[in-house]
Amino acid sequence: MAMTDYVHGYGTPEQERLVEQAEHWRHRLIRDGTELEPGTRLLEVGCGVGAVLAVLGQEYPGVELFGVDIEQKQLDFARGYLERAGVETTLRQADALALPFTDGSFEHVWMMWFLEHVADPPAALREARRVLVPGGRITAIEVDYSTCRAEPSTPALEALIRAMAQGMAASGWSDAGTRLPGWLREAGFRAVDEGERPFWWQDQDLLGQANYAADVMESALPALAQLPGADQEELRAGLTDLRDLASQPDAGLGWVVHKSTAVR
Repeated sequence: MAMTDYVHGYGTPEQERLVEQAEHWRHRLIRDGTELEPGTRLLEVGCGVGAVLAVLGQEYPGVELFGVDIEQKQLDFARGYLERAGVETTLRQADALALPFTDGSFEHVWMMWFLEHVADPPAALREARRVLVPGGRITAIEVDYSTCRAEPSTPALEALIRAMAQGMAASGWSDAGTRLPGWLREAGFRAVDEGERPFWWQDQDLLGQANYAADVMESALPALAQLPGADQEELRAGLTDLRDLASQPDAGLGWVVHKSTAVR
């Protein structure tokens, strides 16, 4: 199987959070720097609840969208959500290491917040490369949790940020963003654009971003509480401090994301 244990779980609150997350990144990451022509056949690997596919379909009319995910519960949600969003897609249940498509089936492959959960990212990327046409492109987006920084911080907030990085490392890759360009090259891709994007939010942008980050971390809290030495009360206090961050003078929050692209 391609996936490690999914640290956020598959419950309804998490499915709804994924929809909100895609909307949150619609302009900042999904649309920014992305060019897709009508008629392009695009496959999202690890499409989950279809939230990113919905954004792509709305932003790039005429693109032929396909999605695969290993979890049937996510696909069931995705079908209903995409229908309500008015976005036509073809969805399949599949392992990222054994995609049910012939060689050269797509002009574009998309992966977003996916490789961080995969046991063997270069293998998944090699399989993605197989289904691309010669000259086809891949877009992969990942974060490095070790780059997360909050100012001013508190001991509880620092403990929460450390636990999130440790939790991702235990179940996948906490530094997927930093590793991503190397993984792409290892998988045989060329013309790799590392696409490093440092984000830092302050002032009127901070409240929404702090709440977004807190939602991500809160969804992982049951898993984080199982880490050696974890103090659940301290982690919850860290969540409170994170949600209150925007009320502090001269506060800020940031981390580094990689939106890497490459060519088959």
